[in-house]
Amino acid sequence: MRTFRILCCPIIMFVFAANSLCAEESPEVLFEAAKIDSDQALILENRQECAIEERQGIPLLVVQSLMDPYRDQAMVFRFAQTEKDIPEKFVLEIEFYDEGAGIISPQLSARAASRHRGLDGGRQCSYTRLNTLRTRSAFFEYANRRRNRPDEDPIHLSIASLQFLKSIKMHRSFSEEEWTAARNSIPTDVKPMVALERPMDIVCGAGIPTQGGADRILASLGSVRELVALAKVLGFNAIESYVRWNIVEPDKEGQFDWSTYDAVIDLLKEYDMKWFPLLIVGSAYALPDWFANSKENIGFVCLEHGISNPIQSIWSPYHQRHVTRFLKAFGEHYEPMNILQGVRLGPSGNFGESQYPAGGNWGYHGEDMHIHIGYWCGDEYAIKNFRDTMKTKYETIDRLNEAWNENLASFEEIELLLPVFYTNRRRRIDMTHWYTQAMTDWCEWWAMEARKAMPNTMIYQSSGGWGFLEAGTDFAEQTKSMAKVHGGIRLTNETDSLHQNIYVTRLAATAARHYGVRLGYEPASSHTARGTGGRIFNTASTNGDHFFTYGGNIFGQQASIENWLRNFHILDTRQPPVIDVAIYYPETMNQLDDGAFRYLYGWGFYPRAREVREHVEVDYLNETLIRDGFLDRYKALVCAWGEFIEADVQNRIDQWVCAGGTLIYPSFPRGPQMTVEGDSSVFHKWSRGDCGKGAFYRFQGDMEPPDLYGEYVEKILLGMDNLHPFTKQALQIKHPRRVYFSIQEDGHVLAINYDDQPARVELDGVFSEEIAPYRIARLPLRK
Repeated sequence: MRTFRILCCPIIMFVFAANSLCAEESPEVLFEAAKIDSDQALILENRQECAIEERQGIPLLVVQSLMDPYRDQAMVFRFAQTEKDIPEKFVLEIEFYDEGAGIISPQLSARAASRHRGLDGGRQCSYTRLNTLRTRSAFFEYANRRRNRPDEDPIHLSIASLQFLKSIKMHRSFSEEEWTAARNSIPTDVKPMVALERPMDIVCGAGIPTQGGADRILASLGSVRELVALAKVLGFNAIESYVRWNIVEPDKEGQFDWSTYDAVIDLLKEYDMKWFPLLIVGSAYALPDWFANSKENIGFVCLEHGISNPIQSIWSPYHQRHVTRFLKAFGEHYEPMNILQGVRLGPSGNFGESQYPAGGNWGYHGEDMHIHIGYWCGDEYAIKNFRDTMKTKYETIDRLNEAWNENLASFEEIELLLPVFYTNRRRRIDMTHWYTQAMTDWCEWWAMEARKAMPNTMIYQSSGGWGFLEAGTDFAEQTKSMAKVHGGIRLTNETDSLHQNIYVTRLAATAARHYGVRLGYEPASSHTARGTGGRIFNTASTNGDHFFTYGGNIFGQQASIENWLRNFHILDTRQPPVIDVAIYYPETMNQLDDGAFRYLYGWGFYPRAREVREHVEVDYLNETLIRDGFLDRYKALVCAWGEFIEADVQNRIDQWVCAGGTLIYPSFPRGPQMTVEGDSSVFHKWSRGDCGKGAFYRFQGDMEPPDLYGEYVEKILLGMDNLHPFTKQALQIKHPRRVYFSIQEDGHVLAINYDDQPARVELDGVFSEEIAPYRIARLPLRK
């Protein structure tokens, strides 16, 4: 049963008539759909791709829809006039019947002009389609810089993301009063086209600037209004913006000015939308001048080069008090307003995430800064903290020397080195674990302070990256820490790749379910219509609570909007998945070797884990989750990369195997799994068949190509008797490659076809269904 509503109620409101805006001079009509077969100033060039439909008795031009994730279908016109006959300045009015949703995107070009278009766009207004089921007009200003040249180039007009075109007109003059009337015509009482019966956070950006001053934010509100209206029509319930320290406390400590963000929320209230701000205090682009010029400004220092940047060191003795002040002032001002859908924390990093500096270059006042993936613990306070941590762990220098195979006279002689220079495995792990745990502790402290400041607001931590050690992001520990504040974790690393969306987020998703933490997703940057469907699948299949996207990822392409509307109802079916198989996430190996995760698309773990996921739904378990007892919830554990493991974790796996678990191990590395200290006795015990009630299988084939290992794992799973009946059925589904399944508790599978061709999926005696490209189907299993 479908659990969403399509709402297409017309809006009773004032809609201006096009001619009423033209008191001084009537516009020139360039094209009318009703006269498509007549000679007109605009000639439709792709007539074979277009058709005439009627709404309310009005003939309207439509263009065929394409499910092409990489380009939009457009109406394409050619001016009967040449370029030199086009006015120097003019406004195009596009009159349309407002059914559906999207951003009307016209482009004027002289196709012979290869270096530049020659017609520059300026102001624009009322350009979002908002499903009001009324006739409206959109306005676009242009300047023809090439008018005085003797060129005879034809001018072409393409209009993407538009349906139901009534007419196109040209205004040779357009007054401020007319622009004001156009702005006032933007509907406010818009209604969602889709809505969930089981609500969740559906959040997007709406073009509110992330950099620059308060004046830039205020100047953007006209275009923001257009996108907020569109967001509501598409079912979003909250808008995200960045709240920066330098905007709210710009001049002097203790003098907070919230007027800029007050203007933002006043706009959101007009559309009955909530606010979901990202709170940023320590990133370089958020620093007030008075702080940046003070002795309290202690930035990170790169351990590799000894160069600092303005992003605040998490070991600074000064920064905490400013974080506390900021959060307290924000909470006192905004929590009582009932405007917050929640808040997202930006405790560190370049943009405001729970990690060390890694990429991007959002410097102080836009200046370049030293930033790269690396170890940012070279400041004096970091070094002191590392020494103190080692003293707490080992208590005496003799114990440390024994573990590190060193001969240090005191803890003060400890030096911080890049991990590659440590030849002793325990010493390297001590450094890398300290580095990661320091970020976890800092983010947890931020969350605690935020909870004090906002006791009644949902709080999300921002965890990004793909698991590389330098980021300092321990997905499981950061997720676990948010349970202490009854908060959530938002993964900021989804892309257009469904594979990557699953395997990069799966550890945190597993931890969120086991620790009872809310789960949210965010794209790393842009994605196409493919990613829109894939991201809905990932959210629904992991029982997510929060979905965020940058507005342009969906609003900017008609195919993405259509895929959003077609798959949106799947979010109402989200529920805990049925998962019998876990993959061991090799965090110990990550701390000892760069091969597991360091190099984007050159990593060791993910390609092997991906191939297992091709055959069966999986969770990830790292050392934290195994130590906390969650391995007992699974029937099979698959290893995919790395030979080193902590002894206590290996012993827990051994206990689980002996109690009946099935352990599957790859052929690479060639040698045995061993502890950090080099003990391989447990692995040899498994290899001899000493597994108690359980079983141990080692793949004997080559790990290249990785799909060989995935097929081997599937073969083992098919022979297991203790898998959940739903898992057994899912393994029997016949389907082409690029179709993925997730099993739901109520006896259904979610199936997504992540290909550009229809896919047929079959389970003998249960279902046979064709799934359209990039669509999600919900199919019943045999009870």
